[in-house]
Amino acid sequence: MTRTSGLSFRPAIAVAIALAAVSLMFLTSQQGTEAGGANSLAISPADKEIGVGATASVALVSMPPVESLATWVIDVVFDPTVVSVDSCTPAASPPGSVFVSACEADDQEGGPDDETVVVLGGILFTDTERGFDGETTLASIVFSAVGAIGECSALTINVVSHLGPDPESPETDPATTNGEICIVEEPGTERLWGDSDCSGAVNPVDSLKTLRSDAGLSVSKTGDCPDIASEVTVNGTARLWNDVDCGGAVNPVDSLKTLRHDAGLSVSQAAGCPGMGTTVSVSD
Repeated sequence: MTRTSGLSFRPAIAVAIALAAVSLMFLTSQQGTEAGGANSLAISPADKEIGVGATASVALVSMPPVESLATWVIDVVFDPTVVSVDSCTPAASPPGSVFVSACEADDQEGGPDDETVVVLGGILFTDTERGFDGETTLASIVFSAVGAIGECSALTINVVSHLGPDPESPETDPATTNGEICIVEEPGTERLWGDSDCSGAVNPVDSLKTLRSDAGLSVSKTGDCPDIASEVTVNGTARLWNDVDCGGAVNPVDSLKTLRHDAGLSVSQAAGCPGMGTTVSVSD
């Protein structure tokens, strides 16, 4: 890393190290996603924009139950007058597992067009006899816009089956977070929430750059990335760029929360705030 200002740069490093130490010493790990924790399913991002005649993708994300996720049949229902399914890619087979998966559009209401994406699969890891234990994208769905500007479609998750590895156990009844996709004239640029410099990843460099910005020091960035703390529109809502917890200001607290995310620890955020590291649509 290039040192730019000698004495003024060292305090920022010291603060970053101190924040990391506090995080690791006093805070414990906890699962958390847009879906709200273990045993949950979510459309990510929850709010998606798509240009007229264009395509856009969303993910069906699982946070498995404590007993792990071994089999699933999930429907994602949409409005076929607004969007159609361009493609659907199920989760890939992990090493060391027995695995099956599928994802396809289907007409379940007897209408002229498909209105449901069916996502199904099963997995057992041979060494543990368990299914998925960590956050997993069960399917990536690409939609095409077929409606008019301003029209929106709910993306509603219907759980048909959701089971752990014990065939005698009951359904796990996951919590769900639905989504929405709206047609706009010019969609914003897709970026990662918490990626302060638009490098394509959320990492400790973003934490340090947040501290530098708070200290009034220069901050490098990629391309037309928004300036830290500048006003932008994120998924249709006014936000400050890199206000990762949507607290209304960009400060060292956001730096600490970026470190926590990188360490796999929980990050508290205001209601409706995008999840750290999730894809968002950003416009000026």
